[in-house]
Amino acid sequence: MEREDAEGAAAAAEYFIELYPYVMATGDTEEFEAMSHRACGFCDELANQASAIQDADETFAGGATTVQITKEYKRDEVTGIYPFDSKITQEAQTITAADGRTVLDADKEVLERRIEIGRRDGEWVMVTVAPIPEHD
Repeated sequence: MEREDAEGAAAAAEYFIELYPYVMATGDTEEFEAMSHRACGFCDELANQASAIQDADETFAGGATTVQITKEYKRDEVTGIYPFDSKITQEAQTITAADGRTVLDADKEVLERRIEIGRRDGEWVMVTVAPIPEHD
């Protein structure tokens, strides 16, 4: 993540995505939000979900996440964004209500996503995590 090139961008993207189970289990979104671009809808959605879990006194378990970069694209010279295609593996996860009721019971899933990450004030920021466009 210290590097300012494609390798640093990929490392930052992996780190960011792999924060998922920690953020969801603790509600601690500080680092996640610091690495989120204001236009990142995925980032907002995840931070809001983590807050909702905490506000409802629910418990999140599982969801270990790993990222494999499957394709690197050239850095966009205009925006400075590094786009990557990735395979994100998310282990099974559950959300349990305070009364013990299961709110969510999700199986392991593998998602193919386009990740776009750039720099802001010398730090990496996630711009988007979205389905890979079909025309690629």
